[in-house]
Amino acid sequence: MTTPPRDAKIPDLVSLQEAADMLGISKQAAHKRAERGQLLGARVGSAWVFRRALVEAAVASGKDG
Repeated sequence: MTTPPRDAKIPDLVSLQEAADMLGISKQAAHKRAERGQLLGARVGSAWVFRRALVEAAVASGKDG
């Protein structure tokens, strides 16, 4: 296994529950929006993760991702 360089940028990620809390919606609603592509994220195994900056931008614009 290789180690990433020290200066490699790893985005600040949030869980499905954290994204839902930030958006003021339920976890189930966030999951549905992620499945539909309305909330941009990625699956890691069975879990969804989202870039904090994208969720914060969605909150600021009144959108969900």
